[in-house]
Amino acid sequence: MVASSFDSDELSNEAKVVVMCSVLLQYLKIYGKSENHENDKARRKTSAARYDIITSVIDSGIEATEHLDSNISEKATLDSIWDRIIATVSSLLLPPADNRYENYAHHSKAILNIVAIVLPHLPPRKFSLAETMLQNGANQAVEVAFECNEKNHHDGDVPYALVAEGAVHVFLSCFMGLCQKMPTCPAVSDLTLKILGGTVESEDLFSENAVLQSKTRQSLAIAVCESLKTTPSQDLLVGAFPLLCRLTNVENDGLRRAAGKILGGMNLSEAISRERQRAEQADTRAREIEEENIAMLEEIEYLQAENEELQRQLAVFSEEFT
Repeated sequence: MVASSFDSDELSNEAKVVVMCSVLLQYLKIYGKSENHENDKARRKTSAARYDIITSVIDSGIEATEHLDSNISEKATLDSIWDRIIATVSSLLLPPADNRYENYAHHSKAILNIVAIVLPHLPPRKFSLAETMLQNGANQAVEVAFECNEKNHHDGDVPYALVAEGAVHVFLSCFMGLCQKMPTCPAVSDLTLKILGGTVESEDLFSENAVLQSKTRQSLAIAVCESLKTTPSQDLLVGAFPLLCRLTNVENDGLRRAAGKILGGMNLSEAISRERQRAEQADTRAREIEEENIAMLEEIEYLQAENEELQRQLAVFSEEFT
């Protein structure tokens, strides 16, 4: 009922924001920490409905919040609302340890959808909080994906292969968000180097776990490539250029194609021209600073000479009156 009420044109933006905040507050109180449902089946049914509600509420509520934010001068009045939205998404990206396998296995696509809904509406002043949220979500997803490869895949209680696949989806949502909204942040370059560099260097394929680790690493690398294709930053692509070139020589066809598409879409001549222009600007500024330093030293020498002359005249003046 709450979710469907957002579709009504009679509900004002202010009312939508109030209801959204109330729903998110209750969600964080109840689900922001470990859950203890009676059994997995009941928990899965409950959590599926919960994700549907949260998705619908955030989808309409965040549009209303953005509308209000764009029409008031005192932006700080809405900061607590944006913070609550980010806190809710963070709780989805970073589920409690005793429930994260469940979330990754069965709700990764819902999480990906929610992240995709939220990021386009966030105001730039909240990007720093979103960066931390996405970086932590990406790092934990990578950790869980590799962790599942070390588990007993014959354990029927936990679908480890499904968990690992879901973790890759969550990583994709986080990393693509970083590439699109915050492409110059350190987290993007760190994760690119970690995933692509690890994929290029990995050659240990002798055990079953090693094969699974390699498969997961390649899936994550493809997710990185898919995200890099969406970034507006040519600087980010130029920075990843050496790793992308090396990926064109790996055995995985999908990864080779993904890297090749990025390289094929890069305007290298423009990038080189831009870097040359930056270098020339840096050289020009360095020469200007050097000239300013020389002029300053000459001024200091002139003032010192003036001071010495004044001191000499003062000494002569003093001698004449003694």
